[in-house]
Amino acid sequence: MTSMTGPAAVNASAVPPATGCVFCAIVAGRAPASIVREWDDALAIRPLGGGVAEGHVLVVSRRHVADVGVDPLVSASVMARAAELAAGLPAANVITSRGSAATQTVYHLHLHVVPRVEGDGLPLPWTPRQAARDAGAVTKHWTLTVEPPATVRLVCAREPIPGGPSVFLAGPTPDDAAPVPSWRPEAIRELGRQWSGPEPLVVLCPESRGNVRAERYEDQVDWEIAARAGATAIMFWVPRDMATLPGMTTNVEFGLDVGTGRAVLGCPPGCPNPERNRYLIYVARRHGVPVRTTVAGTVTTALDVIAAQPA
Repeated sequence: MTSMTGPAAVNASAVPPATGCVFCAIVAGRAPASIVREWDDALAIRPLGGGVAEGHVLVVSRRHVADVGVDPLVSASVMARAAELAAGLPAANVITSRGSAATQTVYHLHLHVVPRVEGDGLPLPWTPRQAARDAGAVTKHWTLTVEPPATVRLVCAREPIPGGPSVFLAGPTPDDAAPVPSWRPEAIRELGRQWSGPEPLVVLCPESRGNVRAERYEDQVDWEIAARAGATAIMFWVPRDMATLPGMTTNVEFGLDVGTGRAVLGCPPGCPNPERNRYLIYVARRHGVPVRTTVAGTVTTALDVIAAQPA
């Protein structure tokens, strides 16, 4: 083990391990980890899955403190260890977070040391927002500025779900941290253009009308589950962009709906990260789910699914 040098030594055993803390379990040797380097006050490990870049490591405090603001002496000692690793890199980000609003998910002090190279395209948490501001973009996502066609009855998140032929618009949704345009207005217009049924098509949209968000996250999830379960067709459109439209929830929803016989998958090959759609496309074809590459084509196939359902 590397001896303590630099800042005043911190007694790593002064605070007992926290029950259920994954980093405490790693420090105590009760959970597996790929350890890169060890010190008296910290250790460096590889993130699960390899991290966001080659050489990405986490520098974890041996002492359990929740975040960088709890104990300045502990934070300083862990930062010193991260600085040792960063000193050997030509370029790097050294990042930590405090609180859920700052994207913290594990409440045990740790720092990310992420090697960088010119043009690697790796965004920081605030990169999409800053890029949008630099381009003069709005800071709120789509607020239903599109006027639904007369052939469409638009039902937004947490609104009552009516009967009749319907399609649920599944796929990644922009949020305020990455204010990019929603793809759903285009899909709504295209559904209205193609729909020729005797009554308006109910379009179930998981985005909130007027950008009024749910007071409880569970209310939004419950509405989406009910809307997908009741939809005549479920149209997945996945313009994957890991910086702004990562679609992690979409992956789960597709896995739940792939065997329903009501799902259609659209994946544009020109999206920023088409390689992240390969798994969805493969699974879709294994289950006989139609795969399309344009909004118009995906809409056409979703309406074919509706037409094939018993009256």
